[in-house]
Amino acid sequence: MLNALTVDVEDYYMTNGLDIPSSEWHRYEDRVAQSTADVLELFARHGARGTFFILGCVAQRHPSLVEDIARGGHEIASHGGWHRLVTSQTLEEFRADVRFSKEVLEGITGRKVELYRAPSWSISPERYEALHILAEEGFRCDSSLQPFRTPLSGVAGAPRAPFRPLVNGRLTGLTEFPPSVAEVNGVAVPFSGGFYLRALPYGFVKWALKRVNRSRPGMIYSHPWEFDLGQPRLPAPPHIRLVQYYGLAAMRPKLTRLLQDFEFAPLGELIRERTYPIHELVTPAAGAAT
Repeated sequence: MLNALTVDVEDYYMTNGLDIPSSEWHRYEDRVAQSTADVLELFARHGARGTFFILGCVAQRHPSLVEDIARGGHEIASHGGWHRLVTSQTLEEFRADVRFSKEVLEGITGRKVELYRAPSWSISPERYEALHILAEEGFRCDSSLQPFRTPLSGVAGAPRAPFRPLVNGRLTGLTEFPPSVAEVNGVAVPFSGGFYLRALPYGFVKWALKRVNRSRPGMIYSHPWEFDLGQPRLPAPPHIRLVQYYGLAAMRPKLTRLLQDFEFAPLGELIRERTYPIHELVTPAAGAAT
């Protein structure tokens, strides 16, 4: 079975855990072009194609990087403009953010950008209306609803399989493709990317993805900075440093083994292959935003 191979293109100092304001990003060494080139080289070596969710600010600064990604046969998608949590924005701010990223990416590639992923999976129940905005802005797929909670984001009890969102009584026209989780005694156990992929034994990751593949395609995700062993270690609380830096040396070998053991394709190709069931999402009345 084909699984989705995805990459969130951002630099090491842009993560929401570190919480460095974008107004201060110019103070940090720019390493995203080289770290993304390393990811592209790994994928090319294995004949793999994926979906690259690219920040608008990164694309604006490195248009040739976006061109290199597209030239490699990969799908170009939006990761928003400035890596702001959706929960930190009003709906109109969100619209402006995704519109900026979409226009920058389409201006570089000359192709429609139709897939989106929120920074840190941050479309929460209070921001479900953001899915309608994505559809209005020309997107056809979202990958932002994480089916478990973390301190930053996630929706406990959200569907673990791809679905078509019916938000507050209206179909969005989107397909929602959540990050894959293993179901262990009814509990969602994350394994498919980021800290979880770096920290868990590869045997568990392989078992979990095979288990997902019994019924549906899975999805793997990573970030270029997770391949950058020479990145500066920035000051942060211990739990943030753990998530940011633990197991960086394991990402490349684990992803290499996944590319050897499973078949992957860009997310958009999996969306086109089948029609997924409808699932209703309702915004809590107290959390409605404008």
